Amino acid sequence: MTTPSKLGPAVLTAFGLPFLGMGLFAAFTFLGAANQPLAERIGAAVFASVFAIIGAGLIFGSLYGYSRQKKQSEVELANPSSPWLWRKDWAAARVESKNKTSAIGWWVAATLVNMLSLPVSLGAISQGLTTQDPKLIVPAAFEAVGLIVLFAAVRATIRFERFGRTYLEMASLPFSPGSRLAGSIHVQLDADAARGVDLSLSCIRRVVIGSGHDSSVQQVPLWEDSKSLSAAALNRDPLGTLIPVEFALPADTFQTSHDNQRDQVLWMLKVKADVPGVNYSDEFELPVFRTSSSPSAAATFAGRTQIASFAQTTTTPSEVSAEVSEPPHHRVFVTESPDGLQFHFSAGRNVERTVLVVSLAAAISALFFEMFRVQPEPPKFAFAVVGLLDFFLILAVIRSALSATRIVAGNGVISWRRSVLGIGKTHEMQISDVDSILASTSIQQGSSTLYSVTLKSKSGKKYTLVDDIESRQEARWVVWQIETRAGLSLNTQVEINNSIYGPPPPPDGSSFSAGGVRATGSASKNWSQAVGAIFFVGWLGFIGYMMLRMPRMRGTRSAGSVGSTRTGSVTGGARPFVRTTAMKQASLAEVLTWPQQQQAEELMARAVEHDSAAAQAISERATTWVGHIQSNSNLQQLENRGRYSSDLRVRRADADLELTLYGWSKTPNSVDLLMGLAKSDVASRPGALYCLGILAGDGVAPERAHQFLLDYARNNSDPTARQWATDGMSFVGTDEALDELFQIFTQDPSFAVRDRAGCSISDCGIFERKQRFRFVPSLIDLVSDPHANPQMRNWSFMALREITDENLPADAVAWRNWYKDKGDAKRAQFTALDWWQVHGDN
Repeated sequence: MTTPSKLGPAVLTAFGLPFLGMGLFAAFTFLGAANQPLAERIGAAVFASVFAIIGAGLIFGSLYGYSRQKKQSEVELANPSSPWLWRKDWAAARVESKNKTSAIGWWVAATLVNMLSLPVSLGAISQGLTTQDPKLIVPAAFEAVGLIVLFAAVRATIRFERFGRTYLEMASLPFSPGSRLAGSIHVQLDADAARGVDLSLSCIRRVVIGSGHDSSVQQVPLWEDSKSLSAAALNRDPLGTLIPVEFALPADTFQTSHDNQRDQVLWMLKVKADVPGVNYSDEFELPVFRTSSSPSAAATFAGRTQIASFAQTTTTPSEVSAEVSEPPHHRVFVTESPDGLQFHFSAGRNVERTVLVVSLAAAISALFFEMFRVQPEPPKFAFAVVGLLDFFLILAVIRSALSATRIVAGNGVISWRRSVLGIGKTHEMQISDVDSILASTSIQQGSSTLYSVTLKSKSGKKYTLVDDIESRQEARWVVWQIETRAGLSLNTQVEINNSIYGPPPPPDGSSFSAGGVRATGSASKNWSQAVGAIFFVGWLGFIGYMMLRMPRMRGTRSAGSVGSTRTGSVTGGARPFVRTTAMKQASLAEVLTWPQQQQAEELMARAVEHDSAAAQAISERATTWVGHIQSNSNLQQLENRGRYSSDLRVRRADADLELTLYGWSKTPNSVDLLMGLAKSDVASRPGALYCLGILAGDGVAPERAHQFLLDYARNNSDPTARQWATDGMSFVGTDEALDELFQIFTQDPSFAVRDRAGCSISDCGIFERKQRFRFVPSLIDLVSDPHANPQMRNWSFMALREITDENLPADAVAWRNWYKDKGDAKRAQFTALDWWQVHGDN
């Protein structure tokens, strides 16, 4: 019986409060981050709100659940010996459909999943449109999960609205083992079910294994029967359609048991009808209990020890010699052949599982290929784990999508052959050597169970003839057919391989000490845990790899995403650049005698440490390195540091090194070739525009290169081209270029282009501090404009902070007062600086 406890709600409330508090705190913190774009603030706040909702749900659920428990306890105390009266709908001789509850559950899941996935996906899409970085496809596609759940919620709602609040009207209360289970389902079918209605009645044992994060729910079928009704068998009345339900319950079957919430026996009736549009699908939990008038189970179960032994291995003994009718819908082809009765199980017969493993294998294979193609030196752990996961998934694809099985029984022999694309080996055994043919549970797939057919020889060996059978009746029917043809004793019981759960509550309703969840065999459990561990480690490897691949730089540009033919390019995951003492102590003259790859690495390492001679050497020797050096993890890390250095000499050296790695020398001919490439090849245009800017900053045909970039930045219809032309202009370094960038920042229709222009104005590129400071009044005017776009205001405040090194609030008045009081002094300070000293990371 239900016993209300205040401890449970107290624990859940205590557990939910941190979620609620931290979620609300994080949401308000994100919303108040004035230095972030509004869209990002809202997305982060929505993401954080999920945890607040979870916390609030735990608190509300614990309190509401406690009140429900109290009411339920009162009902149970009023009817202690009649558990079928403990549910309101059962007491009224009806069973409510689960469709409404299912729709509500799907909508709750859809809301939470989309609150998590949508901000991540939109952020990745926004960044992807800016950077054209292909790795962002993975987080951008994360919303696909949310869309799938949303689709399921919409479908469940349509089903509920279309077919109404269906219910089963019971002919008797309760249903009793050994008697007739009958009633009528009331449903509003607005279309003819031309193919009829499929009914499936099953007795299920639902077991909760483990606890907390390690808990899982397993369902073990104990008994099952199914039938199909023709369209003519359905009855119509003014309120809708009546679907007649009638099954015979074995006397030795199990009764409903809710005594132990971690180990329950349930009777479920599933109904399906193929109609135009959303198909009708429903599920009802039925009350099956023994009463004083029920047939006695004593004749079948002679003692508690026998019950326990029986329950660990098989289902009901009434199935031992029962003839099994052919299931209405099965996926085995049975034909007569010269060798005997032949059963053919085609490849891909389990459609749901096949689609799942093929999709997973395709996704993981694409990730594995991308790791190998894009990054010659990927993280070894992630590479090995993803490769191992891909290997197992490919095996699963072969097994599910390409593997067919044939069984032949006749002429004194049973043979079986599993083949992949027609290639396989045939096994056979004399019928005289066969002890039995059994149907058994195989694995659980969602809320369903798959079955297999096994052969046990007289020597004690077991052979799996076929597996992945979706229907219990189909597995029993195949066994019955083989046993009948082979002349074996009939036994169509279904063996339960999940014996680790121990026996369920006995069919006679009594209890015994052996009951409940217990581990009687660890092999299956350990294997299940091992498979789960492989997938978990694979997922961790995937996440780790993606995190290591994230660009280690500010802004929204990826160092390797400019679309050029830069060879040997690698992305993140760089190991720290380790220099020996001898390398550090070597003179510049000695370094210049080393192989060119080592020269580039050592000189760049010295440059980021503000060695002006090394920076100068890079700029002078960059052209001679073309074709002789390539990007690796060392140079990648050093480039990321040099790009945002506080020394313009280092930034210039870094730009020259990039130009070299892209294969361009500092000559007017390179300018001509890059212009032609930008005009003729859309794919190479971003890299060409970017490199033209570096050449213009180096004084190579600067006027022609600058005007070419300006024309693309202002007039090209493609925002991607305008974005990379804008990025290239950040290397020009003149006041004129900076004025043009500010105009782009305020006028371009694409926010991605404005973002790049704003970064160049504030701290990116090759501009001196005194040059940038000229735009402080203009930026203050921009944030003072009440009609300014919120995104532009946020970016302008960020630019003001980076240009001035002042951390003032996002308040136009505060900035105007600061500029009035301290602007001249700050301008004088910047003018007095060495030309190469700028705002940077190091």
